[in-house]
Amino acid sequence: MKIWHGYGSEHSMNLVMIGQFKSMEDAKKVQKAMDLLAKELTDKVEVGRPMNRYGNDVLELLGKINCHILAPSELEQFLYEFTSKVEGEKVILTTEESDISAFIKLMINEGAKIEVFSAHDYPDAEYGRGK
Repeated sequence: MKIWHGYGSEHSMNLVMIGQFKSMEDAKKVQKAMDLLAKELTDKVEVGRPMNRYGNDVLELLGKINCHILAPSELEQFLYEFTSKVEGEKVILTTEESDISAFIKLMINEGAKIEVFSAHDYPDAEYGRGK
């Protein structure tokens, strides 16, 4: 029998991220980019083994979404469990992860104003999980 001993704070953040965009089209563009990255990176990135360099296929993918500010080591974040939806000019993202820099960069790249909070601490906020 093996017993694993370790500590990690990941998978317990209960984060809500709200990206406020200038238009619904910008919000939908980011939503589409997140979905595309989550789908296309599954066979290009291995979770737990961050990349040091982009492969040509990944560079092509980033070119498709016109986003060149993501570090190779951040790409695995799109393989973590998250949900996102568009509501008007907002993208609402929820995740249990604490490593969210790639999502922040992707939203800011399209001009978002971003709010991030823990639904543990603010369950009754507009997009908190208590609603």
